[in-house]
Amino acid sequence: MIRAAGAEPRSGEALLQSLLLIEHGLAVHEDINMLAGQEDERFRQLGVLAGDYYSSKYYRLLAQAGDIHMIGRFAEAIQDINEAKAELEREPGDFSLSGERYLELQERIHGRLLHTLRIRLLADQPYWDEIVSMLVRSSVLQKELHKESTRVWTRTWSNLRVWQQAGHEERKWLKQMQMGRRADHRLLSLHVKYGTSSDLYRQLEESLCLAREAIRMIPSLGDDLHELCDSLSEYQPLTQRACEEG
Repeated sequence: MIRAAGAEPRSGEALLQSLLLIEHGLAVHEDINMLAGQEDERFRQLGVLAGDYYSSKYYRLLAQAGDIHMIGRFAEAIQDINEAKAELEREPGDFSLSGERYLELQERIHGRLLHTLRIRLLADQPYWDEIVSMLVRSSVLQKELHKESTRVWTRTWSNLRVWQQAGHEERKWLKQMQMGRRADHRLLSLHVKYGTSSDLYRQLEESLCLAREAIRMIPSLGDDLHELCDSLSEYQPLTQRACEEG
């Protein structure tokens, strides 16, 4: 996006570095829950301080580049991301959340900063909205496909789909699995039964198709973006044979 906008090197570098610093800060704050389990309270305090340190760094970078406006825009994005994370983490044992809402929240978490950067640099080029949206969605869907191999009953798109279609006895077994907190290869059989992998892969193909269509509008960056699409499409849905072998 920075190349497409023809941004000045100093301004573009400050924006990119700020975005990466924010990503690091958000990742550190996510680890706070894990650090909170430590008996020594200092572990949690260090996590909070590290996240705040990354935030202060991006403030300074943007201020030095004279892009004060973006400090507020990135702050709004961070708030939106944290609100989406809070909704996802609320009642983790509740599987009534719709698959559509789950994907919407994941896309906000992983794409909000990129859209903030897009609006700053390419607001007058609407096809970039489609490119960023579809690439973020494709990345989220690919991650959800990989989560199927964990065989753990946690809140993922596939497990939400299984729960909402499962019968009484299947739900009873899934609750027992959740209480045991252990991986179980039998979960894959339910994914195959309810076609979760195939459905995710279909959505992934649709998103990549829309992204490629929009990428045609910017031939100067087409090769790099098509290469990114290719990397996101490198996945095959679970089959019955794969499930049985698993």
